[in-house]
Amino acid sequence: MALRRRVVVSMLPLLLLALSMSWCCGGGAEARPAPSSDAVPGFVRSWCAGTEYPALCDATLAPYAAAVGSSPARLSWAALTVTLGGARAAAAAVKAMAAAGRLAPAGAEAARDCVSMLGDAEDLLRQAAEAMARLGGQSNKSGRAATSRDVRFQVDSVQAWASAALTDDGMCVEGFRAEAAGGGGVREAVRGHVARVAHLTANALGIVNAMAKQMP
Repeated sequence: MALRRRVVVSMLPLLLLALSMSWCCGGGAEARPAPSSDAVPGFVRSWCAGTEYPALCDATLAPYAAAVGSSPARLSWAALTVTLGGARAAAAAVKAMAAAGRLAPAGAEAARDCVSMLGDAEDLLRQAAEAMARLGGQSNKSGRAATSRDVRFQVDSVQAWASAALTDDGMCVEGFRAEAAGGGGVREAVRGHVARVAHLTANALGIVNAMAKQMP
């Protein structure tokens, strides 16, 4: 799995470009209107402005504004929590598509692989969200105050976990080549489900990276 991730990391720019095309053009993504700028608290809006998909960031993180306050760690936790929920939903959708029996044999195999990859992404995102929850509370597992060294280690780990989750998202879509999956419609349907997860993951990673840049 580690070797496969290293190979696919170099393909991420092209994969994300393909995902972006699917997202902007329908592809099964939710047609949810973004909240007006007045409805998004300033702290959330200012951090979302630096992400790859600011409108999606505003829409998904505005409801967490009260819990986040003005804490970058808590905002990162919120972004990772939303992404974790998206990964679970995407895995369930792809699993349902495979169970419906309308996929070609190669497509069914790709769906199983995709569900497995999204499961890996869930595990990574769960670890990242839990680490950020601890940082947001400014304590470690033992309950003592986190030192700057503790914080740096945790943030570095979260960046690695989120990056690996983004790789899994891309690998999931790459497995659905039209000729193997039984038609472009299947590939586009899967891409539509996974595109949202990839965009949420990219946003969460962007927020964590921005927080890391502010650290001493």
